[in-house]
Amino acid sequence: MAVSEITSPVVTAAPGKHRAAVATALPPARGQSFLKLVAIELRKSVNTRSGRFLILGILALAVAALGWQLTHLNDGRQAFSSYLDAASTGVILLLPVIGVMAMTSEWTQRTALTTFTLSPRRIRVQVAKFVSAILLSAVVLSATTLLALAGTAIGGSVSGDGATYAGMGGALAGTYLTTALNVVMGAAFGAVIAQTAVAILVFFIAPTAWTLAGPALFKSNADYLDVFGAFGRIAERDLHGMVPQTATALAVWIVLPTIVGLWASSRREVK
Repeated sequence: MAVSEITSPVVTAAPGKHRAAVATALPPARGQSFLKLVAIELRKSVNTRSGRFLILGILALAVAALGWQLTHLNDGRQAFSSYLDAASTGVILLLPVIGVMAMTSEWTQRTALTTFTLSPRRIRVQVAKFVSAILLSAVVLSATTLLALAGTAIGGSVSGDGATYAGMGGALAGTYLTTALNVVMGAAFGAVIAQTAVAILVFFIAPTAWTLAGPALFKSNADYLDVFGAFGRIAERDLHGMVPQTATALAVWIVLPTIVGLWASSRREVK
């Protein structure tokens, strides 16, 4: 028999069956856990030059405030609350920018397509951004607290009158809670506006403008939308009988923008 006459059968699998076989051979796809999303967002916040400079700038501001406090010592024992107020005033003012940048970075740096392709459930990603911003601000505030503790000890030693840490727990609780609310407010503005510069500008101007103009227009009723007054009462851990005013201010300036921001982010066009 000639060689050319010898043929071997060729088995060709149907394309559909081949794809099915490959699909069953691959491990099942698993969604990303929420903790992993939070860790990713935390890494995004500190892996950029702007994020690192912002954090370093905030801590440098705290060091400068403590330096001023140490060069203008009061008579008597040095109170930790005074050093904490000096170190955290500027920090609390700037920490919400972390929240703004966490929510706007995807859109201003044009990475939203990659992020939402890998994690299509946008609301879940946005909530992870909120949580990561709160955690990062808590870390920065903790570093500021350690600086305040060191400053109090140094001040007590230099003055010769010693230091006092009375009311330390309450002061820290109020500061951390107010900071978390402030950062959430910043993140909510960022989620609504999605442009870093504009969101930061609106965040600082809008509530300040109301604080200045509200009392002249609405007298005591302006307290219902005075978010800074609400923050102050929360920091003091005493609402002064103004529970409706405090709750309304938080709802208007934090809860409502958060809901609107999550809704807008879920529907915003990805380019």
